[in-house]
This record gives sequence, C-alpha cells and structure tokens, in this order.
Amino acid sequence: MVYTRKNQRDLTGAERRRFVAAVLELKRTGAYDRFVRTHIDHYVADGEGGLRVAHMTPSFLPWHRKFLLEFETALRRIDPAVSVPYWDWTRDDSPASSIWGEDFMGGNGRRSDLQVMTGPFAHSSGRWTVTQSMTEGRFLTRDFGRPRDPITLPTQAQLEEVMRERVYDVTPWNSTSPSGFRNRLEGWSPGRATTGSGSTTGCTAGSAA
Repeated sequence: MVYTRKNQRDLTGAERRRFVAAVLELKRTGAYDRFVRTHIDHYVADGEGGLRVAHMTPSFLPWHRKFLLEFETALRRIDPAVSVPYWDWTRDDSPASSIWGEDFMGGNGRRSDLQVMTGPFAHSSGRWTVTQSMTEGRFLTRDFGRPRDPITLPTQAQLEEVMRERVYDVTPWNSTSPSGFRNRLEGWSPGRATTGSGSTTGCTAGSAA
C-alpha cells in the first residue's frame, strides 16, 4: 500500500490525534519500550565495545531506515491510517512551533528538573513512564537550546552544505572521519572524536516520544 509521510506542520488535528493515540497504544503494550531498548543496545560510541551499527558507522542510514520502517509498521498495525511525520527544523525551529503543541509532542521541560509537564506524553498524564533509558529518570525531559551549554539546530545553509557532499563515508568509518556524507549528517565535527551521544542531526537513544 502506498502512503505519504507528511511534514508535522501539515497534519490535520485528526491526524495528530490518531498518531498520538497509536504511539500511546504502542507504549501501553510494551512495544514502544522494545524499540527504545533496541536503539540503546545498538548505540555504541567510539572507543566502546559491542556491536556498533546504529551510529558512528557506515550503517547509520540503512539501520535507521529499517528501524523507522519497523516502528511505522507497528503503528500501522494499530491504525492503518497513521504514518510517521517528519520535522523540518529549518522552517520550524521555535518553541512555539506546532510540533511542541499540547496536542502533539508537548512543550519544553520545567526549569527545576526538565520534566515535560504538557502534552500526551507528560508523566503526569499517567500514560508515559520511562522504563528504558540511558538515564535513571522515569519521566520525559526536554531542555530547548540547552541554555547552560547552548546548542542550535542546523541551519538551511548547513543542511545544503551537507547535501553537496558526494562521498558517503571515509576511513576510519566513525565519528573521527574527516569528511563524508554519513559523518557530517550525524553532526560530528570533521576529525573530532566522540565518546557519547552529541549529534546535531542524528537521533539520540532515549525515551522521548
């Protein structure tokens, strides 16, 4: 069956509600947490042991394509009308963007502990307790812009620069690779070693909705 993935900003209210409902049902059954666990288990930083296939390796893109297809398939078993939307942060990079609405992903975390208090994935709703994570927290957290150690989303110009890269990957095939589309897409600075998650454009293993 052919279906279209939409920009999150173009979802109708009904489409948002159906997507949220499917994610919450996936969480209720425990399937969502199994996806989180899979991502955590395959996220291995440079210098660490274990099978590294999800990040900082040439398999970054194909691995995540398969991962997202399986996640989407699980959602569509619950509601065949649902697909995974995408977020174009070059157009929607504000805390007021629709993705952070109370009917969708919810807003920023509160100042005291970064706990997300709004939206369907807030711990206080009783439907979203973090059970699989790289931290010990039991609630979803966010810290827009990370004020204590500021970070910004890639700009349109930076995105276009990465898209002009014609070589997929180069030795040593990890975050220290001096060039290559895969490493630049993940957000690692050319030639800069890494010891943990910190990608600008790649995904981060964890518990976010």
